[in-house]
Amino acid sequence: MKEQEAVKKFIDQVRWLYEPEYGDFKRKIGLYIERLEEAYPTGQDAQKVLADMKSTVIYNPNGDIEATRRQVLQMAHLLLASPSGPLH
Repeated sequence: MKEQEAVKKFIDQVRWLYEPEYGDFKRKIGLYIERLEEAYPTGQDAQKVLADMKSTVIYNPNGDIEATRRQVLQMAHLLLASPSGPLH
Protein backbone atom coordinates (compact mmCIF):
# COMPACT_ATOMS: atom_id res chain seq x y z
CA MET A 1 0.00 0.00 0.00
CA LYS A 2 1.16 3.47 -0.84
CA GLU A 3 0.29 4.81 2.62
CA GLN A 4 2.29 2.17 4.47
CA GLU A 5 5.32 2.75 2.26
CA ALA A 6 5.08 6.49 2.92
CA VAL A 7 4.94 5.87 6.68
CA LYS A 8 7.90 3.48 6.54
CA LYS A 9 9.92 6.03 4.58
CA PHE A 10 8.96 8.72 7.11
CA ILE A 11 10.05 6.48 10.00
CA ASP A 12 13.43 5.87 8.35
CA GLN A 13 13.93 9.56 7.65
CA VAL A 14 13.14 10.52 11.26
CA ARG A 15 15.17 7.69 12.73
CA TRP A 16 18.33 8.58 10.80
CA LEU A 17 18.04 12.37 10.85
CA TYR A 18 20.99 13.98 12.58
CA GLU A 19 20.76 17.67 13.38
CA PRO A 20 22.56 19.13 16.40
CA GLU A 21 20.25 22.17 16.59
CA TYR A 22 16.56 21.77 17.43
CA GLY A 23 15.55 24.47 14.91
CA ASP A 24 17.12 22.56 12.02
CA PHE A 25 15.66 19.29 13.30
CA LYS A 26 12.21 20.92 13.57
CA ARG A 27 12.34 22.28 10.02
CA LYS A 28 13.32 18.92 8.51
CA ILE A 29 10.77 16.93 10.51
CA GLY A 30 8.12 19.48 9.51
CA LEU A 31 9.00 18.91 5.86
CA TYR A 32 8.83 15.12 6.34
CA ILE A 33 5.39 15.47 7.98
CA GLU A 34 4.17 17.58 5.03
CA ARG A 35 5.36 14.92 2.57
CA LEU A 36 3.64 12.23 4.64
CA GLU A 37 0.39 14.25 4.63
CA GLU A 38 0.57 14.52 0.84
CA ALA A 39 0.99 10.75 0.49
CA TYR A 40 -1.70 9.89 3.02
CA PRO A 41 -5.46 9.82 2.39
CA THR A 42 -7.55 12.28 4.33
CA GLY A 43 -8.94 9.83 6.88
CA GLN A 44 -9.96 11.49 10.12
CA ASP A 45 -7.88 9.24 12.41
CA ALA A 46 -4.76 9.61 10.26
CA GLN A 47 -5.21 13.37 10.08
CA LYS A 48 -5.45 13.50 13.89
CA VAL A 49 -2.15 11.62 14.23
CA LEU A 50 -0.50 13.91 11.67
CA ALA A 51 -1.86 17.00 13.44
CA ASP A 52 -0.50 15.66 16.75
CA MET A 53 2.90 15.21 15.10
CA LYS A 54 2.88 18.82 13.92
CA SER A 55 1.84 20.02 17.34
CA THR A 56 4.62 18.06 19.04
CA VAL A 57 7.36 19.17 16.65
CA ILE A 58 6.38 22.62 15.42
CA TYR A 59 3.75 24.30 17.58
CA ASN A 60 4.60 23.05 21.08
CA PRO A 61 8.23 21.94 20.90
CA ASN A 62 10.07 20.92 24.05
CA GLY A 63 13.50 21.53 22.49
CA ASP A 64 14.70 17.98 23.19
CA ILE A 65 15.58 16.34 19.87
CA GLU A 66 15.68 12.74 21.10
CA ALA A 67 12.47 12.96 23.16
CA THR A 68 10.70 14.55 20.19
CA ARG A 69 12.08 11.90 17.83
CA ARG A 70 10.72 9.13 20.10
CA GLN A 71 7.29 10.78 20.28
CA VAL A 72 7.06 11.27 16.52
CA LEU A 73 8.17 7.69 15.83
CA GLN A 74 5.53 6.38 18.26
CA MET A 75 2.87 8.41 16.46
CA ALA A 76 4.06 7.16 13.06
CA HIS A 77 3.78 3.58 14.30
CA LEU A 78 0.13 4.29 15.16
CA LEU A 79 -0.45 4.84 11.45
CA LEU A 80 1.03 1.40 10.73
CA ALA A 81 -0.48 -0.46 13.68
CA SER A 82 -4.17 0.16 13.07
CA PRO A 83 -5.97 -3.21 13.30
CA SER A 84 -7.55 -2.72 9.87
CA GLY A 85 -4.30 -1.62 8.28
CA PRO A 86 -3.42 2.03 7.91
CA LEU A 87 -5.80 4.50 9.51
CA HIS A 88 -8.28 5.96 7.00
